[in-house]
Amino acid sequence: MFTEEELIQFHGVFQNTQEFLEIDCGCTNPRYGDTSGKLRVYIEGKIEIDCTCMDNCPKVNISPIDQFARHAGRTNAHNNWKSQIWVFSHDGHKIALWRTCLLKYHTHTFQRPLRQVIHRDEFLRCSLCNKERRFILRNKEAIKIYHQALANNN
Repeated sequence: MFTEEELIQFHGVFQNTQEFLEIDCGCTNPRYGDTSGKLRVYIEGKIEIDCTCMDNCPKVNISPIDQFARHAGRTNAHNNWKSQIWVFSHDGHKIALWRTCLLKYHTHTFQRPLRQVIHRDEFLRCSLCNKERRFILRNKEAIKIYHQALANNN
C-alpha cells in the first residue's frame, strides 16, 4: 500500500498490509493535552481511528472527521481535522495529516443525507408598500406560501 521510503519518515507504524496501514496518531487540545489513537488508512480511501486515551475507551473504529477530534475536545473538528490530527515523524516530532502521504488514498467527503432538503431564504418586493419581504423556506408550508406570493402580483 505504502512504500518503505514513504513509511521510513514515520514512527509508530503498527501494521502495513495490502488492505490498510495502522499507525500511531493523536490530537492536541490546548486545554486538556494530547489524545492518542491508532489511525487506520484503508486502500479504498476510508480512514478510521481507535481511540487509546484510556484502557477502556469505547471509541473504536470512529471517523477522524467528526468523532475523534471532538472526542479530544476540539470544537471545530469538521472544518480542519486534517491539521488537528497528527502522526509522529521518525525523530519524534508531530506532523499534521495534511503534510503527510497518508491521505493520498482518502476519498470520503461529507455527503448530505438523502432526504434532507436544503432551501435558502428568499426575498420578494411587495407591490403595495415596496418593502422587501423575507420568506424563510424551511418546511413545505413556508415554501407553499412563498410560491403563492411569487405567483400573486399584488
